[in-house]
Amino acid sequence: MNSIKKLLVLLAIGVYVVNDGLEYMARYLTQSTVGYFAWLAWDSGVTVEAEGTTALTSEHTLYGLARALATVSYEADYKAVLQKTFSITGTCTAKGIGCFNQLAVGGKMLLCHVFAADKNFEAGETVQLTVKVQMSR
Repeated sequence: MNSIKKLLVLLAIGVYVVNDGLEYMARYLTQSTVGYFAWLAWDSGVTVEAEGTTALTSEHTLYGLARALATVSYEADYKAVLQKTFSITGTCTAKGIGCFNQLAVGGKMLLCHVFAADKNFEAGETVQLTVKVQMSR
């Protein structure tokens, strides 16, 4: 029986949130947009963590790492939590992740994160990705 690899990414709001993410958070508060940021995507390239970033450099679409809808929840104090379990179907490497507001490649990006070290996966592995976004002043 394979064990589940657990990967936790804890981000402070304002550190890796891109311009589109800030705009859409403001729009959600005024109910002037639809869709919410619940789609997690893996990056096989090195996306720059910058305010103007709008897409991952090389979004994974194969080996079980395609963009997927996460389970979303609230955690005290002030954390948005996104969690998704991925079943790996081939050898692959992830260099980072992104959070989007739609399934199709594109859409608005809330945030991106580049891992300090590559994450290598093999066929048959299960990876549980948890992203916690800490809201703060």
